[in-house]
Amino acid sequence: MTATGQDDRIEVELKLAIAEADARRVARLPLIRQSAAGRASTRAMHSIYFDTPEGALRRAQAALRLRREGTRWMQTLKFGGSVEGGLHARHEAETRVAGPVLDRQSLAQPAVVPVLGQPGLLEQLIPMFTADFRRTTRLLAPAPDTTIELCVDLGEIRAGDRREALCEIELELKSGAPAVLVEFADALLQELPGRLEPASKAERGYALAMGREPAPVRAEPASFNADGSLEEAFRAIVFGCIRQLQANEAGVSSGEDPEYLHQARVALRRLRAALATFDGAFPRASFAGLIEELRWLGRCLGPARDWDVFVTETLPPVLRAFPEDGGLSVLAQRAASLRAETGRIAGDALASVRYTRLLLGFTGLFLRRPWLSDASAEAVRALTPRDFARQMLARRHKRVVKRGRGHEHFDHTALHALRIEV
Repeated sequence: MTATGQDDRIEVELKLAIAEADARRVARLPLIRQSAAGRASTRAMHSIYFDTPEGALRRAQAALRLRREGTRWMQTLKFGGSVEGGLHARHEAETRVAGPVLDRQSLAQPAVVPVLGQPGLLEQLIPMFTADFRRTTRLLAPAPDTTIELCVDLGEIRAGDRREALCEIELELKSGAPAVLVEFADALLQELPGRLEPASKAERGYALAMGREPAPVRAEPASFNADGSLEEAFRAIVFGCIRQLQANEAGVSSGEDPEYLHQARVALRRLRAALATFDGAFPRASFAGLIEELRWLGRCLGPARDWDVFVTETLPPVLRAFPEDGGLSVLAQRAASLRAETGRIAGDALASVRYTRLLLGFTGLFLRRPWLSDASAEAVRALTPRDFARQMLARRHKRVVKRGRGHEHFDHTALHALRIEV
């Protein structure tokens, strides 16, 4: 705690979106009862989120709120950090305030959020949206030297006339290793269905306030230092793929736009390619189980995408060319039925606990770092991403040249295999 009453720390938490009916039975779960380190308490929460009309804090990846907990008001500024899978790690600066009025003096101090130091910005801050919910809190001690705060939030986020239901579990690590937090969440999912929630309340509120309609999310370049750590590059690429996959989940389930499914499969293919690319440095045995689960997910998404393409791209010109053909009409009806059926299978897979545990598996993998015990690839892991890429490209170029000898005589199958190598 600073002299100004401001508490600065790094918050590590994991969010799970759950059904309202399930929220009411959390306290009765065997895992929660066995891990409980105190009685549960329930409070009404009212949060007001602030920003400038132009969204200066949002652009700076910061969030500012005032929250009333019972009769107490707290001002919280969150900034920096990262989200990997469903694990949120962000800097948090808290200040006790007398009421629903910002303490602008304390906000002017954190140099880590430069935007707050811009002349006149603090005076432009206005309420953007609110979150009202009931929070049931209980401390858990699932392992020695580990304390987790379990919060079940049930309510809604509001921005003007727009509202969005809120029903989630927050698991905040108070003490101990983040890997234990992930392991606990995985065990909890075996008793309670849920999915990882990568978006914070602030991010969801901004989407409401701005009237932002969801859209398919395409891959973005991974951000890492080309002359830095190979492990950090591997991590950035993997979680970049996972972010794209998660961003398209809801769209796949709704089935309204086939592009969501296409982009989810792109993310999945990129993720599998990343694991194959780096397996010389990070032994395949480290994530063999995850690869099998990715194959399962691919089998769930692949047929749906195939029928999307057939129904929306392949079949229409044929139907236009032969409008009177009764057989084609029957084919179109059957294809539409198969498209709907496989689409439901894809949506169910992305909404399943199995899929959620798969994503948690990647988070846990990078926290445990099992490859550190494998000395055989230590020299490769010591390479920079730039040098590793040079070696990998040279090796694969050599393989393509070898595979392509005599390509002028290849049949279609051999040419397709060569294209994949390229």
